[in-house]
Amino acid sequence: MLKSRLIWVILQVFWMASCQSLPDATPTPKVVVVDYPPFDWSVNVERLTETGCSGVLGENCTELIRLGCDEIRPPHFYTGGLEPPFPVGECIHQGDNPPNKAYFRQPNGLDSRYRSFVVFLDDETRLMIKQSEFREVFAPVESAEEALSYAMAMTSLSAEYSFDPNGKVKYLVDKIEETHVEETPQGYVVFLFDSDHRMGCEPHEFFAVNVLVTPAGEVIEQSRRVIYETYACFDFDELRLDDH
Repeated sequence: MLKSRLIWVILQVFWMASCQSLPDATPTPKVVVVDYPPFDWSVNVERLTETGCSGVLGENCTELIRLGCDEIRPPHFYTGGLEPPFPVGECIHQGDNPPNKAYFRQPNGLDSRYRSFVVFLDDETRLMIKQSEFREVFAPVESAEEALSYAMAMTSLSAEYSFDPNGKVKYLVDKIEETHVEETPQGYVVFLFDSDHRMGCEPHEFFAVNVLVTPAGEVIEQSRRVIYETYACFDFDELRLDDH
């Protein structure tokens, strides 16, 4: 009986010691996320609405219909920082053939409609699909906010402000900085993100990408690294400006 009680006391001592060495039960994040204030996406819709031509086009939008647009929607990039603040839209053509092969593209994915970008200038409405055309209108780049919009448009990289440090993904880095801009002597470094752009449901890689935007409007990718992997489904790709 004494021996049994002694064993019980020893076990209690070990149990108390082990409890004191247990780590905090609160789960620790898989990655440190550095937060930055997001921008207001509503400016994209507001600028298009002000043109009087958005969504499925009515008969009053004769210039856009002449260009081959059946529908206008906001672009996938943030337009709030662009200077001059011309509205930009994505022109969607419903037919099976492009109305203008020089400007209309079919992005990868299940939506086979032809698309181009359209810019509402002061004196005309113009289709736009080349980076050189975009640079002609929106360079030089003279502020951090302008650099953010400009970099997104020129590269089709995305802005991200909603990383979950405890998300069910396989993080491959210890730290992620959300989208922001840092000014340097060479111009503006914009922190953006990308995926591997493979269509279908399978494991995908996601990247943090830093690009330098010079005051003259050149965009140079400085770094790209995989930040996490996860299973995801991609059925549609974004329209992009041609790289010339």
